[in-house]
Amino acid sequence: MLLLVAGVFVLQLMSSAGAIFFLRGQMLDVVRADRVRQVLDVRDDLLATYLQGGRPALAQMIVRQQGSAADPTVFIALTGGPNPLLSNLARAPQLPVAPNPRPVMVHLGPDIPDIEGMAIAGQMSDGERLIVGVMGATERRFNLAFATAAGLTILVAVALALASALLLGLEISRRTFAIAQTAEQFASGNFGARLPESRSGDGFDHLRVQMNRMADRIDTLVSELGAVSVSLAHDLRSPVARLSAAIDTALDRVDEPGAVEALHAARENADGLRRMLDTAIEITRLEGGAVADQRAPIDLAAVVQDMAELYEPLAEQSGVLLHTRLAPATVVADRELLSRAIANLIDNALKYGAHAVLLSTTTGPGWAEIAVSDDGPGIPEQSRNRAMERFVRLDNARTLPGGGLGLTMVKAVARLHGGDLLLSDAVGAGTGMRGLLATLRLPA
Repeated sequence: MLLLVAGVFVLQLMSSAGAIFFLRGQMLDVVRADRVRQVLDVRDDLLATYLQGGRPALAQMIVRQQGSAADPTVFIALTGGPNPLLSNLARAPQLPVAPNPRPVMVHLGPDIPDIEGMAIAGQMSDGERLIVGVMGATERRFNLAFATAAGLTILVAVALALASALLLGLEISRRTFAIAQTAEQFASGNFGARLPESRSGDGFDHLRVQMNRMADRIDTLVSELGAVSVSLAHDLRSPVARLSAAIDTALDRVDEPGAVEALHAARENADGLRRMLDTAIEITRLEGGAVADQRAPIDLAAVVQDMAELYEPLAEQSGVLLHTRLAPATVVADRELLSRAIANLIDNALKYGAHAVLLSTTTGPGWAEIAVSDDGPGIPEQSRNRAMERFVRLDNARTLPGGGLGLTMVKAVARLHGGDLLLSDAVGAGTGMRGLLATLRLPA
């Protein structure tokens, strides 16, 4: 944006400078043409007087400065005779001996350095030489005066260019900011966001129309995909429920220990499948924004402390030390969804985190974070993005129960709140752990 504003400013400045220099050349040409015309007119008047009254009439016109010779900028020299005459001159200027049909520039002497002359010389019939010219400011003085005027013009042009460039930059920033805000809502899962319509007919208006069409198409596709996923999950619920009921019936009728154990295992798998279906439906609803807005200001430290107390008995039973390091951090969030996300992170840490788990809350500029770190084997950097995808289970997790949806749900909750889920190494993060650091970052 700065480059565009600077480019507009430089372009306007260069165009103003070019126009000024062009105007200078045109004005110089006009002044020179006017001097030439004036010199020729005065010469013609003097020659006409000479033809009518001879040298006495010409001398009288020169001495008394009559007619066109009365102009104080006009100088006349009649030389070569017994009584040379000068008008508005201390001495006759030096001109080429050969006659010139056009006036030429002449030097008028060191006593008037800021004045230059343009003169023409001609031979009279009696042998005398008539020099007629006109005085004017030198081109240096003209340039100085023009530079002063041009400087003021450039200052005005610079001010106008800066103002127009800034106004243009602000207008472009305003329009692009609205587009960026809508794109940000798209990225957070709000596919119902649309750009406001405008009838300006410019490129931004066309961009708005195309982005709204794209958003309509994406919204339709996501809705159709979500509907298919939800329908499939709902359709699978009934067979799973019937399977659980059949297993319960079999348990009531079977007494053989091996068969009972197998049926209990089948029941656990059926329950796990049902939980997976419920979680998949919930993730689809979260990603599609199809949840009631129940956000309110809450203290993350209090929420994490409640979850730590809830999981402390399970941690002790598993031989895991669960401790906290909490700092007050207020965010606007759905407490129930946030609690479920924290629960998923704690479940993962207890399942894969060896002997210690640390829950912490911190604040930063514009952000508040919930961090769950452990001293387990962690997740390789190249696998962390895959670990947050649906139904993805890494090699070290395939021997443990789960559906590969825990981190996916946490990420969906984070994005619903305008935040994100970050996975990194706990080593070097100040946690004292050496395993995985899962950070749920939310806008403060």
